[in-house]
Amino acid sequence: MEKDTTRILASHKSLDELRLLNSRHEKLFKDFGIEFGNLSDAAQECLDDFAKIQVLTGLAEMGMSFVDDFCYQEEAKRLEARLQAISLKASIDRLKRDLKQEETDLARLERFVTETQAQLIPADEMEKMRNTRERQIEMLRSKQKTLMEKADAVNLDDLIAKVNQLQAEENA
Repeated sequence: MEKDTTRILASHKSLDELRLLNSRHEKLFKDFGIEFGNLSDAAQECLDDFAKIQVLTGLAEMGMSFVDDFCYQEEAKRLEARLQAISLKASIDRLKRDLKQEETDLARLERFVTETQAQLIPADEMEKMRNTRERQIEMLRSKQKTLMEKADAVNLDDLIAKVNQLQAEENA
């Protein structure tokens, strides 16, 4: 029971402090000509957020240095995000240029492949050409063999001697 009375007294003390703080704030607002009924919705939301922050942090008074620090942190986050966005935009632009270059190279290679395939001779036609050439080579070899046999039959020494004799007769 003693604990309950202590808790009740602490609650009353906290309520009295809150009432005193509330009356101080109301006096300050009146001194500055601010009435809660005349505030815009955005201003009212900001005050609500401020009150929630005070409740969540347990800070009865938030000094301007705390608010300034918070503002500086938010500004730093905003600037960092903007810097990152600029960096990412530059990367995206570079990637777009690279992609365009790759597409150009790909189109060039595809044209090359198409033109090369148009110039290719089909395998069956190539086989026919190879067979024809082999037959021609065989025919030439047989002719060469025949000529070599006839050349062996002719005595070159006798032929040279006859040519020399004909030249001597012409000169005489």
